[in-house]
Amino acid sequence: MTAPAPWCVRLVPVPARHQEASAPVEWSELRARCRPRVDELLRTVGLPDPWDVDAFLDRLERARGRQIDLCAMAWTVGESTGGWQRRADHDIIVYPDNTTSLHQDHIILHEVGHLVSQHAGRCVLSLREAQRRAPSLRPAAFAHLLDRLTLEAEEHEAETIATMLLARIGRQLRRDRRPAPPDAPTAAALGRLTSTFDEP
Repeated sequence: MTAPAPWCVRLVPVPARHQEASAPVEWSELRARCRPRVDELLRTVGLPDPWDVDAFLDRLERARGRQIDLCAMAWTVGESTGGWQRRADHDIIVYPDNTTSLHQDHIILHEVGHLVSQHAGRCVLSLREAQRRAPSLRPAAFAHLLDRLTLEAEEHEAETIATMLLARIGRQLRRDRRPAPPDAPTAAALGRLTSTFDEP
């Protein structure tokens, strides 16, 4: 019997007074743990030039021998921003269709981080929320998603992998001397990511 497929979602933050204390994150250890996964991903898949998330996922599909279906959904502030589900013969990545392209890429790469790390996760979607988000799916499609919750450590790993990939993408853009993104906030965000996570 195979284990249930993971489905990652980001939770609405709980006010500090209601949170249990979590273990402090050792960021250098986290980066050291994630760097080989990013290096392997770049070695086997590479980054399309110019950067395009769809072309990247096409390469990832070929490298893994598994299809990846992207599913765009409307996003509301305070709700989960993305998700990943492993099916028997393909993967599904959910991302918001009503946010910036940089934010979409980051969310998709975060879910790729879960995928390449083979995270197990546990879902926090209730059947009602799952049906509201994807009304065209039968309730049975959600049966294996319920009563599972993604671990905090897995979220840190996936986020670190996404950020490291975005830093490599930023370095590629600089190397190719492509113009900076048109809006200043996006350019500033890429600059901060690159200076923080870029490897020498």
